[in-house]
Amino acid sequence: MSAIVGKRTTSQSSPDSPKLSARAKSAANFYYMHHPHRWQFDADAGEWFPQLGKLKLDPGVGGVTDNKGTDLAVAQATRRGWSVIRPNDERLGDFRFYTQEIPKAGKGKVFVDMHEGVEVIAGRAFWKEGGEPYRGFLRHLVSSGIVPNINDNVKRLEVEKQSNRVDRLESNVASAPHNQVLAARLDTASKRLAAMVGQPTKKTIRKSSKQSPQVSM
Repeated sequence: MSAIVGKRTTSQSSPDSPKLSARAKSAANFYYMHHPHRWQFDADAGEWFPQLGKLKLDPGVGGVTDNKGTDLAVAQATRRGWSVIRPNDERLGDFRFYTQEIPKAGKGKVFVDMHEGVEVIAGRAFWKEGGEPYRGFLRHLVSSGIVPNINDNVKRLEVEKQSNRVDRLESNVASAPHNQVLAARLDTASKRLAAMVGQPTKKTIRKSSKQSPQVSM
C-alpha cells in the first residue's frame, strides 16, 4: 500500500515518485470558475457554498490555443456569465496555485484540486475529496471578494426547489403512510429545508404543503 502525494502545479514531479497506473484517465489542468446562479447548501456545515465549475486547459479545445493561451477561452466563459478564478490571483493567499499534478505511469497527467488525495492499493486508486479544507477554500473565495456572496433571488430559487421536493415527498408519504423509507426521506428533506431558511428544525415544519416558506435573508 503506497500513498500518492500530489505535487502543486508549480512544482516538478520526481521521476522516482509513486505514480498512478498507466490505465488511469488523464485529466487536463484547469481554472476554477463560478457562475452567480451556481450555489449549493451544505447541510453538514449549515452554509451556502459556491458550486465551482472547471475551465479545462486542453490545448486546441474550447478556445485554448495550441500553445496553451487562455485569453479566448476565458473571454468565452466570461460572456456566458462565469467568473474565472486564475490560480495566480494574489487574493487567494495560501490557496494560490490551487491545482496539483498527480503523477501517472506512461503518458498523460492528472490534475486535481490541491485538497484532493489519492491512495493506490494493489494498483487500484482510491480518491479522497477535499472535505473541510475544501470548504475553507470556498469560504475564502467569498470572504476575499473573488466570488460575490449569494444573491437573495438565487437563494430564494434554491429554497423553492427544496420546498417542491418536500411537497412531492409529503404527497408520496400520504399515499403510502407505512413506507419507512419515504418517511425517512421526507424527514431529511424537511430538515434540510428548515436549515436552508434558518428555521428551527422540526419533524413537521409547515402546516400546509401548499405554502411557500418565508426566506430569511
